[in-house]
Amino acid sequence: MLRLLQRAGQYGFNWLRKMLDPAFGPGMNPLRHLGSLTIFFFWIVLVSGIWLFAFFHTSVTGAYESVEYLTHDQWYLGGVMRSLHRYASDAAIITLALHITKEFSFDRHRYKRWFSWVTGVPLLWLVIPLGITGYWLVWDQLAQYVALASAELIDWLPIFFDSMARNFLSDESLSDRFFTLMAFLHLIGLPLFLVFGIWLHVFRITAPEINPPRVLMAGALLAMLVLSLVYPALSQGQADLSRVPQSLGLDWYYLLVYPLMKTWSVGWVWALLGGISLLLCLAPWLPPPKTHHPAVVNLDNCNGCARCVDDCPFSAVSMAPRSDGKPHASEPVVDPDLCISCGICVGACPTATPFRARSLLIPGIDLPDMSAAWIRETVETAVSSSGGKPPVLVFACKTSRGTRAVEKAGKPVVEVRCMAQLPPSFIDYVLSRDLADGVFLAGCEGGDCQFRLGATWTEQRLARQRDPRLRKRVIGERIALGWLEDWSRFPDTLQAVVAFENELSGGPLPVAKEKVTKRRYGPAKILASVVTYGVFAGLVGWLSVWPEYRLIEPGQAVISLTFSHAGQRVGECRRLSPEELAELPPNMRNPMDCPRERHPVQVVFSADGDLLYQESRPASGLWSDGESSVYQRLLVTAGRHRLFIGMRDSDRTSGFDYQREEEILLEANQHLVVEFDDVQKTFVFR
Repeated sequence: MLRLLQRAGQYGFNWLRKMLDPAFGPGMNPLRHLGSLTIFFFWIVLVSGIWLFAFFHTSVTGAYESVEYLTHDQWYLGGVMRSLHRYASDAAIITLALHITKEFSFDRHRYKRWFSWVTGVPLLWLVIPLGITGYWLVWDQLAQYVALASAELIDWLPIFFDSMARNFLSDESLSDRFFTLMAFLHLIGLPLFLVFGIWLHVFRITAPEINPPRVLMAGALLAMLVLSLVYPALSQGQADLSRVPQSLGLDWYYLLVYPLMKTWSVGWVWALLGGISLLLCLAPWLPPPKTHHPAVVNLDNCNGCARCVDDCPFSAVSMAPRSDGKPHASEPVVDPDLCISCGICVGACPTATPFRARSLLIPGIDLPDMSAAWIRETVETAVSSSGGKPPVLVFACKTSRGTRAVEKAGKPVVEVRCMAQLPPSFIDYVLSRDLADGVFLAGCEGGDCQFRLGATWTEQRLARQRDPRLRKRVIGERIALGWLEDWSRFPDTLQAVVAFENELSGGPLPVAKEKVTKRRYGPAKILASVVTYGVFAGLVGWLSVWPEYRLIEPGQAVISLTFSHAGQRVGECRRLSPEELAELPPNMRNPMDCPRERHPVQVVFSADGDLLYQESRPASGLWSDGESSVYQRLLVTAGRHRLFIGMRDSDRTSGFDYQREEEILLEANQHLVVEFDDVQKTFVFR
């Protein structure tokens, strides 16, 4: 089942990549920069949020008014900033979800890469609350719903004895301090933890891509700006706790789980969230991954050049003082807990050259289960088994799917763990020894390397920009990189290989290279990019407010039962004698000895004789000596109703200690709060 999901994900991403390649090219394809695009959207959120906070008033009445001022009076900047803040937040959720799905689909969350995956789970628990608290600050009707629903979620957890949701049931119970707290959490507290979480997420990765290419940054920012101008973010009416909105434009990126609370219990919602989080944390070991042997160092052939350290994508190789007495300052050390056996370090080693004939091909660093000597032997076997010098020898990554068709076509293929595992000297070896007319490097589809930097390092080595460099005697036209635009435009790897053979033999190409170069900046490509950004912006704006979510049906009202009350003690208090008081420490000489435990509070509520709520609420506290909290929201039809509430807080078996019955006219969308006044010892309807 897991493999089926991954294959479906791979198929979907490959299809989407081929759709986007004509607009952006393989190197600029947004699917290759999902993580850095997410961080870039967070930068937009941060900058726009600073501007909004400069005008925000942290008070019950000032919050909504200040946001409305920014939206309408200062629409030319404040309104744009608000919309940009909103839509960049939603865009970050899209790219984040795609990033997670992609890493899972291509199996990049397992083996020694579990740390980055697992540390990404808490980031979800930071990003979602960060967006939710932003909705609270607006204090419109959506914020009213989000605040109440969030409080109901938190109340289920055994954190507070009193109900947090009671603070959002009437205007009198809400204070300005709430907005000060929310502003601190949204602007300082959660963002600080998010920055630390992102650092923790990538700190074991060499040269992490924090910023996407500038072209993508400019396009993404422009798309969000256009969306902000065309479809500005607006408030949904000022919050009124005495009324219940009938329907709201819900942000389905951040608030997707809230509608579940209408049909599920809060406990089941927490079970879903906890189950998803647990499943994500366990995903790297479901099923247990296959083990690969880490790279090994051979000091007899190592001069401590540190190229393997520079090229390792996961910081698995480090330099340490020399231990064998040779006149070199340092030696590489492989951390087996970090090494994922990609072989990129082998491709970086200058001693991994197949031209070595007088000694065994044992480079300074190598993979035990796919050594450089094994690759050279496989190359020679593939060439000899082809029945003569082949026109093209294909090197392919283990994860490349398209090379199966190449093998079936009878063309020689040599598989490596990663394309950057292949040192440039091997290409020189094939061409200078006349083993083939050309070398085709298939690599991962679209250049999206399974090990992050394989395609990049390979390109730079063959372009003679990175050590070890390809020797100048090698003619570049005899080498084809299958993930570059010149060759990735073909439907599959086999057709690209055949086209390369035709080019080497002087035959015609399906599309001339000059045409490929021209269309790289042509109007068709620009138009395709604009359409792509437009579709993305449309998706962001669409699910940010649509479809509308209906909270209550037309003609309904809401009654909230909410109060805290301490039941009577389970026993009578007893006055201590002078002798008993003398035996107690001076600070504990209370003349009355009262049992700590209190009776549970039993509540019954009915409308027109129909029982709507009946429950016994236990006393809070470790010793059951605290107050009993009651919180329940009830839906009733609008109209005139005779309401009755009774409460028993003693050991009596029938009747009520406190009760009230009253006939009340409820309007549609009205919110009636039923509380207990502990001073007057009576129920209050308001």
